[in-house]
Amino acid sequence: MRNHILCNSYYWHRNIFEKSQIYQKQFNLIRMRRGLLELCIIIIVIIGIHAERVIHSGSIEGSVYPTNFTQSVVAVQGNDSVKAVSNDGHFGMRVQPGVWKVIFAMKAPNLGSVEKNVMVSEGQRVDLGEIKLAE
Repeated sequence: MRNHILCNSYYWHRNIFEKSQIYQKQFNLIRMRRGLLELCIIIIVIIGIHAERVIHSGSIEGSVYPTNFTQSVVAVQGNDSVKAVSNDGHFGMRVQPGVWKVIFAMKAPNLGSVEKNVMVSEGQRVDLGEIKLAE
């Protein structure tokens, strides 16, 4: 009888141990799913923040003629600046709303630079057209 009790006790403990392992695996699976859900929510929030920023910004674009005179176009507003490289004469840059000073930096230092003040509204695309530089 004692042997029977020990045998049953062994199987009972083994059964409890196996069930606890099953519960632990299920618990880990639930934690992993919850972690994945939290990660997805964080990614969605970050995408939303960036989308909001893009929606509220504007852009400045145009072209420069002759194309070989200028190497870059810089827009300055207070302490903020945005630089665009003009390879084929066309340039474009995304900026926040406000008044921007657009500076066309020349390749030759003796030519100086050309400046234009541009007002950009929220969501507006400002096309400066073709900027003709002095030859």
